Amino acid sequence: MSIGNHIRLSGTAKLFLLFFAVVIISNSLYRHYGRMTAKQFVIGSDMEGYYQYLPHLFLKDIEEMRNMRWAKPYGEGRRLSAFTCGVAIMQMPFFLVGHGVSKFLEMESDGHNPAYFMSVLIAALFYAFIGLYYLYKALKRLFSHRTALIISLMAFLATNLYYYTIMSPGMSHVYSFCLVSVFIYFVPGFYANPGFQSSLKVIFPLALAVLIRPTTIVAGLYLLLFDIRSWKELGKRFYFLAQKWHLLIFMLIVSLLIFSPQMAYWHYVTGKWFIYSYQDESFTNALSPKIYTVLFGPRNGWYIYTPLMLVSTLVLFYLVYVRRLSAVAILTVMVLIIYINASWWRPTFSAAAGYRTLVEYIPFMAIPLGFLVENTFGNKTIRWLLMSLFIVFLVYNILFAFKYSGHIWWNMEWQWSNFLRLVRF
Repeated sequence: MSIGNHIRLSGTAKLFLLFFAVVIISNSLYRHYGRMTAKQFVIGSDMEGYYQYLPHLFLKDIEEMRNMRWAKPYGEGRRLSAFTCGVAIMQMPFFLVGHGVSKFLEMESDGHNPAYFMSVLIAALFYAFIGLYYLYKALKRLFSHRTALIISLMAFLATNLYYYTIMSPGMSHVYSFCLVSVFIYFVPGFYANPGFQSSLKVIFPLALAVLIRPTTIVAGLYLLLFDIRSWKELGKRFYFLAQKWHLLIFMLIVSLLIFSPQMAYWHYVTGKWFIYSYQDESFTNALSPKIYTVLFGPRNGWYIYTPLMLVSTLVLFYLVYVRRLSAVAILTVMVLIIYINASWWRPTFSAAAGYRTLVEYIPFMAIPLGFLVENTFGNKTIRWLLMSLFIVFLVYNILFAFKYSGHIWWNMEWQWSNFLRLVRF
């Protein structure tokens, strides 16, 4: 009997090996053919806005925090970053390791050499895997190991999470994805055994995700509506939470502690503990939300650039109809976040590989996909049709990620002809 017959890889080990094999190959190919440097993981656009807290906090004079480069003018001689510090908090351990490597190699330790830049990539890979791991665990609670593994891999390979992990690791989305996955996994435990420990497990990832992107607060509705199937059950849920008021106070305190670094920065720059840091950017389309643009627009439309999510949405409607798998909670979260995004002054979010501000909601949409796989794979014909469709989505997503260039997205008209030229592989 060969030694191979004695080896049994766990689901986690399979996920780990597949994930890192894809990551190493993809990043090597992308940096080779795209001529991408490690500097581009950090410098420029939102990526620098998230990262800049770290070199200013650890390597520069604290006074310079009032004049960070990637920030907006605020008053006389001051600049206020529109970006919150949540991503920097999650990158910090990796940044410090990069700083140690920089010192050891006698490189200029200014926060802007390859050691620091690569630390951002490593951070993104780490949090992507943690997010996929907790997504796999959450799905395995509901479905078989095979289904959980397939959907976890599809969540990475067939969505723009792939791009925002490997090709644009300095953006916020992979970090938010990780936190939302962890949050979803721990929600059932809060109701199974309500207490300070279970409360901390749900509020910590949720509050940190909200710090990264404040609109993610709508994900908190999943905690309220989890496993609710009727108005009567909703009334009981409110009564249950009212009885656990001390846990809600605890969650509020934890949230304030997590927000305290950001509040300290705002106060240092502006003298105010709370401020709307985006200043002149707002939800100007609130009364006429651009829903079609968000879902089907030629520039970044969610269903156009990530068609896997259209399949998930159709299954979600069915699950709402049969009242299974907390579908009402998921639909409520998704409807609200789509409305919020459609209300933003620039609902396409400009240069983006697909609809980037919905990446962190992939863990919610993975649940309907798990239901689809679990309940169709028994039929051989349907199984092969579904897997073929998944492979098409996967190839489409990866080819698009390699062909995408932010330069052609900025400040130009974008019509269907542009889209067709882009996807003509």
